[in-house]
Amino acid sequence: MRKLIYLFLALVIVACSTDDNNNVDDTQAEWLYVHTAIEANATNSTTLVIPFTEDIFAFTDRPNREHKYISAEEFVSYWSEDATNSFQFDPPNAVFTSVSDDGVAEVEVVIIDASTDGDNITYTIQNPKLTENATFEDVSLFVDGNGDNNLVIGQSYQGGIIFYLDGNGAGLIAATEDHNGELSWYDAMSYCDGYTVTVGSNTYDDWYLPNKDELNLMYQQETAIGGFTDDYYWSSSEDIDNVSGAWVQYFANGNQYYNDKTSPTYVRAVRAF
Repeated sequence: MRKLIYLFLALVIVACSTDDNNNVDDTQAEWLYVHTAIEANATNSTTLVIPFTEDIFAFTDRPNREHKYISAEEFVSYWSEDATNSFQFDPPNAVFTSVSDDGVAEVEVVIIDASTDGDNITYTIQNPKLTENATFEDVSLFVDGNGDNNLVIGQSYQGGIIFYLDGNGAGLIAATEDHNGELSWYDAMSYCDGYTVTVGSNTYDDWYLPNKDELNLMYQQETAIGGFTDDYYWSSSEDIDNVSGAWVQYFANGNQYYNDKTSPTYVRAVRAF
């Protein structure tokens, strides 16, 4: 593993030592992503499975000098069709390296898809480049960048429409449409909990009914999201003084009120990323 660490450090130093006078547009950082593991397996000539034991490390060249760590779920989402600068439409080049007693071996590949089961990331390669059932040791996958993922309000992303960004890469997404018809609060909670959206190879099933503050954020961006009616929408926030009531927001004027949980009311699911 020591050889792999030396190799990785060498590549980082080279990438970060480029001359500052290269007329690089410092408003558009180009990221390089690095996935390392003790071993990896090729299940066939176009499929590489690498265990995910640590976050993906990403860094940029000068003059930006940025770095970050991202989860497997975020990394594979870059291949989603509604990701910014999606890898699905412009597959990245990558270099796969492994270390053995004979030294460092490398192969250049183009990655057309990626998925994760939480323990591994499975990469699909454009052309046959691997030996079926081969096992590799002390591996690194260096993936070309996709530029800044500059998310914006109103953007289609991960199965819905972004309506809130926290400035640190996280935010909230609204479903693209209301439930077809009004529901009681109880049915609204169940509906949102069971709501799923599949985009490409990714299924998003972590939707929920927004609380009253999230509902208000959604109201503030109703034009960017689209598809709302000028009527009442449920929140998950309950009336602390009356267990039979919960908060709603009237999308005609933005006011929030208590409403009986059995009253039919409109519903829009949300999820966080």
